[in-house]
Amino acid sequence: MNVRPEKTATVDKVPLREKLFYGAGSGSFQLSSDGVKGLANPIYNITLGLNPALVGLVLMIARLFDAFTDPLIGKLSDDARTRWGRRRPFIFVGSFLTAGSFILIWFVPESWAGNTWPLFTYYLIAMLIFYFCATIQVVPYHTLGLEMTPDYNERTVVSSYKMMFSFVFTLFLPWIFRLAQSDVFEGNTMAGMRYWSFILAGLIIVGGILPAIFVKERYYKLASGQSKIPFWRGFRLTLQNKPFMVLTGIILTMGLGNGMVHALGPYIVYYHIFDGDTKAGAGLIAVASNCFSVLAIISIPLLTALSKRIGKVRMLQLLIILGMVSSLSSFFLYSKSMPYLVIIVYLLAAPAAAGFWTLTGSMKADICDDDELNNGLRREGMFGAVGGWIMKTMLSCTFLLSGLILEGTGFRVELKGDQLPETIMGMRIWFALVPAVSSGLGLFLLAHYSLSSGRMAEIRKELESRRQTV
Repeated sequence: MNVRPEKTATVDKVPLREKLFYGAGSGSFQLSSDGVKGLANPIYNITLGLNPALVGLVLMIARLFDAFTDPLIGKLSDDARTRWGRRRPFIFVGSFLTAGSFILIWFVPESWAGNTWPLFTYYLIAMLIFYFCATIQVVPYHTLGLEMTPDYNERTVVSSYKMMFSFVFTLFLPWIFRLAQSDVFEGNTMAGMRYWSFILAGLIIVGGILPAIFVKERYYKLASGQSKIPFWRGFRLTLQNKPFMVLTGIILTMGLGNGMVHALGPYIVYYHIFDGDTKAGAGLIAVASNCFSVLAIISIPLLTALSKRIGKVRMLQLLIILGMVSSLSSFFLYSKSMPYLVIIVYLLAAPAAAGFWTLTGSMKADICDDDELNNGLRREGMFGAVGGWIMKTMLSCTFLLSGLILEGTGFRVELKGDQLPETIMGMRIWFALVPAVSSGLGLFLLAHYSLSSGRMAEIRKELESRRQTV
């Protein structure tokens, strides 16, 4: 029987204040994680002269390390029993640790510029410290969002607030490299980067502690009475959940395609459109990125409303197709004669990216209900952590691949605006085709996802007949 989900009951709605404070936490972690990735090549390659393949290698090693700490923190937060809950103490402490370690990354001695191994060693150690600290904040934060409501559609609303704040907090981020090159720093880009890192760290702390203080853990009473299960048994149970593996496969496929070539976009702007003028290129990218963020913020409520009408799966299909169109269009719209056409590519990508992460976040909460039906346990922390482990382990290689692809095109930073024509063409082809192919694979996997709105209504009804409502 295909039961249609009912309209969200008042008791299932999360108060607006909690949605806002929860969303602020997303802005915090997105600012730090996007910051270390987005500024990696501009600072460590373009400014300090570290080989792009080595920049990618550092990012890969750090993400691999991060992947293996995720399940540990997820299990610890699942098993935690404190007067403040399971997740919130981790989020609070982790916010301060993340902010401090973010600043550390940019305090590499300037005298090491062009000196490969000291640069590489410092960067690697700083990134390992950063990702360990970020895990303490991020894994329990994501898990908290899976526990805020039992309602199928309200979960998407909660996830939409999370995504909106991600874009609000990162509106400023694309300008950092441009601002670090401002005349006020007298040509010392590293001094500018250090100055702005303190401001970003303050935002990371403020956004991070708000959900730790003000958001309730709705499933805590239910979970606190359940027995703790051994780590490896919990790990196996997580991998045995088919909807979880399908959704993880979709996210992984899309992430691999975009991650392998994402770093090429700025290089095409810097060295194809602006002939090596990184100041002008950084300015255009900042404008385009802000247009992306603003449209993403505007589109999230509209996409959330539409997903209630047509369902999460069908909505996700449309968004993946839109992302494919955006990727292919970049080959034609990254134009030397009309630079501002780049903005159109960003505008096409905005609703696709915003909607994709909003819906997949909501679908993870549905999977936790499916797991409780099958195993009788609330294990949001383990699902968030194991999902993170799989994706980070696999996606970590994209950082290295990205650097290798860039080097394989023949790019040489010392040539500045005199890159070979075949180098530029290679960048453009890779940048357009790889994400489009991965989108096609994502659509194939989505056809095998089984948790429709009707199925979720059935699962909730059966769960509440077994135990109390939440």
